[in-house]
Amino acid sequence: GGFAPQMVVVPHGQYLMGAGESEPGAVEAEQPAHWVRLERGFAIAATEVTVAQFGRFVAAAGARPRATRRGHSMVYEPRTGNFIRRSGVDWRSDYLGAPAHPDAPVMHVSVRDAEAYAAWLSEQAGAHYRLPSEAEFEYALRAGSTTRFPWGEGVPPAGSENLTGSADVSPQGRRWSNAFNGYGDGWWGPAPAGALAANAYGLHDLAGNVSEWVADCWHVGYRRAPATGVAWVNPGCRNRMYRGGSWASAPAQSRSAWRAAGGVDVTNARVGFRLVRQL
Repeated sequence: GGFAPQMVVVPHGQYLMGAGESEPGAVEAEQPAHWVRLERGFAIAATEVTVAQFGRFVAAAGARPRATRRGHSMVYEPRTGNFIRRSGVDWRSDYLGAPAHPDAPVMHVSVRDAEAYAAWLSEQAGAHYRLPSEAEFEYALRAGSTTRFPWGEGVPPAGSENLTGSADVSPQGRRWSNAFNGYGDGWWGPAPAGALAANAYGLHDLAGNVSEWVADCWHVGYRRAPATGVAWVNPGCRNRMYRGGSWASAPAQSRSAWRAAGGVDVTNARVGFRLVRQL
């Protein structure tokens, strides 16, 4: 009952994954930079999974995502500018904890919720959907670029990503203390999925809007990382990776090589997901 997320086929190829030793803002967890070769192209969703798309899964499968069962999640508190725990918040909620727009990227979902959605969609569509690997995500985010940010260096082009900019102003008049100087995208909090410009591969919001769960487990750095683009997984791992900047990310967290980890039950107003379809 409904359509699967729109997918874009990304061509095969190779690229230098991670951050170079001289990259400003780089940390040890993003190194060493290493070559990854993707032998096959893959299809990745053009945007993050939306509230409406995730809602169809919840209704059809009778799912109870983690934040729903737990009864709370982490939201943005506009008076202080901090993130706090709030009761009654789940996948139906926005970054403040209010009802989310159907076209907004779904937030307050754990990595296990994302994988449950992928398994359900695979059954419905008769195709294999899954979370992208870290290597696939960075490859899609870079879209052929080799610079610190996917758009090059410095301030993003106008309308390219939902990031922290010095020209952004909250409804309460708050401004970011650590932001791209002179940049403003018109949004405080997540924008509707796909509202900003696509990258060279036709993909939206990989470097901003919400960070996104990927399939890999947390590893401190890339020594012994797979060179084929597959997910680096240890059975039973409790910390999983998410990639890409968000609406509240500092500039250093918007770099192509930036990576972070969260527990398998973590939910908050900065992390969502998109899927890959196996070709």
